[in-house]
Amino acid sequence: MNNDKKLVVELENVTLKYAQSTSFNLKRFFLSKHERKRVVSNSNASREDALSDVSIKFYEGDIVGIVGRNGAGKSTICKVLSGVLEPTTGKFHSNLGIGALLSLKSFFTKELSGLDNIYLIGALLGKNKKEIEDKIEDIIDFSELGDSIHKPTETYSSGMVSRLAFSIATSYRSDILIIDEVLSVGDKYFKEKCNTRMKSIMKESKLIIIVSHSDSDIKNMCNRAIYLDKGQVIMDGSVDEVMNKYK
Repeated sequence: MNNDKKLVVELENVTLKYAQSTSFNLKRFFLSKHERKRVVSNSNASREDALSDVSIKFYEGDIVGIVGRNGAGKSTICKVLSGVLEPTTGKFHSNLGIGALLSLKSFFTKELSGLDNIYLIGALLGKNKKEIEDKIEDIIDFSELGDSIHKPTETYSSGMVSRLAFSIATSYRSDILIIDEVLSVGDKYFKEKCNTRMKSIMKESKLIIIVSHSDSDIKNMCNRAIYLDKGQVIMDGSVDEVMNKYK
């Protein structure tokens, strides 16, 4: 896609193979960069492509929506862009500080309280104790969980988990914000509250990537869209063109 803006992030011929028996977990997140690469690419047995020869350029000021059916590779791209997963082959370049992978509810430890998970996820995002504690009041207030913040997250409804995930990730600011199916949170009131915060974040971030099954989220928030299917880019262009193709 031609663009006069500054190129800030690029995926170049990226292929990522998953072992069918392998699932992502917190332990892998904490592995060193070298070890993560080894875990992803150590064996050719029972492997399948999550991404296949994907090349995408992201430009400063873009708000990019990524669409596709379940299993298309959307969340995998988010994990590559956020540094959680290393490509099996190909290159990933970034000139900006990577921000939060907003599908943080997948990182929650259900036996821990909401408060303990705030500390855990803050650490996953590279924040020290003081940086986390400076944000705790804001996170709890925005999530509206009240005393439930002290209860195990396994007792939370899916909406409560999503609200806490959104509140944690959007309390921190970074150059790049990667949002994976997080805008479908709560009731109409809370979603409007989230949209207001998102508008504020958009003014501060240099690049935003949104994965959503909601046509309205993509159309209302993005200036560009990418359609994925079976780990490959089917179309990269204007929101209207891509959404019409996707439908």
